[in-house]
Amino acid sequence: MTPKHFRTAFFMATAMLFVQASSQLAKADQYPCNLTPNLVGPYAFQFNGNILLPPPFDKYNGPFFRNGRVVADGNGNLQTTTVVANYAGTVARETFAATYVVRADGTFTITIQNLPVPAFPPGTPNTFTFDGVFFNCSNSAKVVLSGVSLFGMPQLNIGSVISGEFIRQ
Repeated sequence: MTPKHFRTAFFMATAMLFVQASSQLAKADQYPCNLTPNLVGPYAFQFNGNILLPPPFDKYNGPFFRNGRVVADGNGNLQTTTVVANYAGTVARETFAATYVVRADGTFTITIQNLPVPAFPPGTPNTFTFDGVFFNCSNSAKVVLSGVSLFGMPQLNIGSVISGEFIRQ
């Protein structure tokens, strides 16, 4: 083998090893704690974002902020104890219950039926879905609004971008 061919073969072998090593790094990590992920006990939460709804629900479009406290029973049920929300300058005090499902990979989904939202007339049937991921051994989580349904019909374009965080108290 000539030196030129040897260098080419050596370069190709090195590149293939690098590609193989890189592809192994791209795999998802296991949930990083020895504990099974779950929502249990009291959490402080804070959400913010922007609301952009079509008429006739657009009166509260603009910046959004909600903070409060929620208690999770460890069996799929959440109950708020204190919530203050700000819809483009309109302050609302809210209470609501929710259900949740936690997956072994440290992710979860929260479903809120009939969330009190000032943009909707009282009694408007709605479902809000949030997806989250735990960190710090389920002591904290990042959460994002991932779905909205009105009158039983999923809204293909949610129209709002809202994200937040849970922190175990």
